[in-house]
Amino acid sequence: MDTRKIAKVTGWLLVIMAVIAGFSLGYAYEEVFSSIKTEQFQSETEYFKLFQIVLLGLCMTIVLDFVVSFTLYKFFKNDNKVISLISAILRVIYTLILVIATLSLISNWTIWSTNQEAVITNFEKFMFIWTSGLIIFGFHLTLIGFLMKIHKIPKILWILTTIAGVSYIIVHFMKIITSSLEQFTQTLETILMLPMAAGELGLAIWLIIKGGKTDNKSDNLTSS
Repeated sequence: MDTRKIAKVTGWLLVIMAVIAGFSLGYAYEEVFSSIKTEQFQSETEYFKLFQIVLLGLCMTIVLDFVVSFTLYKFFKNDNKVISLISAILRVIYTLILVIATLSLISNWTIWSTNQEAVITNFEKFMFIWTSGLIIFGFHLTLIGFLMKIHKIPKILWILTTIAGVSYIIVHFMKIITSSLEQFTQTLETILMLPMAAGELGLAIWLIIKGGKTDNKSDNLTSS
C-alpha cells in the first residue's frame, strides 16, 4: 500500500473512531453511568441497551486503535522511524489498557440486574483504568504532533495536536492523583476540550485530503 492510500485509510479510520467514541463514550456511557446511580436503574430498560452500545463501541474502537497504531507508523516512518515507532508502541500500550478497562465493564453483563453496587464499582474501575491509559495516549499524541511538524503538515494542525497531547497528559494525570481539585480539573478539561478534539480530527481531515500526495511538502512553505 502506497503512502497516499495509507494516509486516506488512516484519516477515515480516525474519523470513524471519533464518531463511534462520540456516541458510545460521549453520550451512551454518560447516560448509563448516571442512571445506575439513581433509582431509575433497572435491568431491562433502555439503559441496558445503551450499555450494550457502549460495549460495542469500545470493542470497535479497540480494533480500530490497533490498526491506526500501525498505519500512523507506516505513514510517518520516513520522517523519523524511531519516534514513529515509539509513538506507535505508546498507542498500542494505551489500547491494551483500554482492553483491560473494557473487561471491567463486560463483567457487568451477568450481574446487571442482581448487584447494582458491583455494577457501579465496575464502571468506576473502568473510568480509573481508562483515565490512566489516556495519559499514555497524551504522550502518543505529543509525538505525533512532533512528527507532523517534521512532515511539514500545516502549522496550526501540528500545534493543535501537540496541545491536545499535553492536555490529555495534564488533565488525566490530575484526575488520577487528586480528587480534591475535581471542579478545577473539570473546568480545565472543558477549556482544553477544543484542542483535544481538534488535534487528531484535524490530522484525520488533512490525511484524507492531502496526506501522501507528492506535492504536499512543497505546498506548505509556511507550515514549519
